[in-house]
Amino acid sequence: MSAATTFAIVIPTYNEESNIGRLLESIRRQTAANYSIAIVDQSSTDRTADIARSYGSTVINIPKPHFYSPPARSRNIGARSVEGKIILHLDADMELGSADFLQKLAALIDGEHRAAIISEYDVAFGFWAKCKALERSCYRGSEMEAARAVTRDLFLTVGGYDEEISSGEDFFTTRLYERHTRLARDESLALRHHVGRWSLGSMLRKKFDYGRTAGVYLVKARRIGAKSSRSIVRSSLRAYARNWRLVTKEPAHYLGIFPLRALEFAAMQWGMRSGLRGTAEASQLDAKPTSQKNL
Repeated sequence: MSAATTFAIVIPTYNEESNIGRLLESIRRQTAANYSIAIVDQSSTDRTADIARSYGSTVINIPKPHFYSPPARSRNIGARSVEGKIILHLDADMELGSADFLQKLAALIDGEHRAAIISEYDVAFGFWAKCKALERSCYRGSEMEAARAVTRDLFLTVGGYDEEISSGEDFFTTRLYERHTRLARDESLALRHHVGRWSLGSMLRKKFDYGRTAGVYLVKARRIGAKSSRSIVRSSLRAYARNWRLVTKEPAHYLGIFPLRALEFAAMQWGMRSGLRGTAEASQLDAKPTSQKNL
């Protein structure tokens, strides 16, 4: 694409005052400065929106969901709210890895490559957070990465993010992109992901919430050939095996990946059962006569 290419940068937020300034500052430092930013804020109670506005970002306020849900709706709202030929979806705790990040990204996008995968490098503190960061590092260059950048025309062609999917939405959308284009990748193009001090409990809670809505993803994934839960597990194990030498560099964190993944899998299964139970109870309630519903 030409130097005139513009970027629509979409950032969902909720109480991210400790992170959002770092990300926006890394965007401000870009040598390719032709961009617009949409902050889609889920009714933060801190200074997130004020900080975003101080950087000239468009801030769209939306209601906070009742429980954690990956931000498919926020991403769609953001993409509709600002202009730009290339849409870049970022999280508030990320940071662009270099001042020429956007310039390199623009060079990747062409007629054959209308979406791009961008590697992430986690900055983590605490034992379990470092285990998670090491696990995620195993996925670089594999089929376990998803596309964060896409041309607006392709994003519209696939219908954006499916808002019914709250688990695996990145895999699902990337699979839709692959039906229309080849995915670009440049290992020198990277994001720093400041995950901080994730506790084991917070990681398991997140997987539980994923599980509550995973059923929708699994049904739709089968229709388009996206990753099933089994294929995700198989791909993960292959990635760990390819990176077995990490056991000599970070033995405790590498070995910690396996009990962590087992616990996450159990939490997700528990969430799936909880989600199915809730759906069944709602269906039974809907099936009752109106007089019974009002008792």
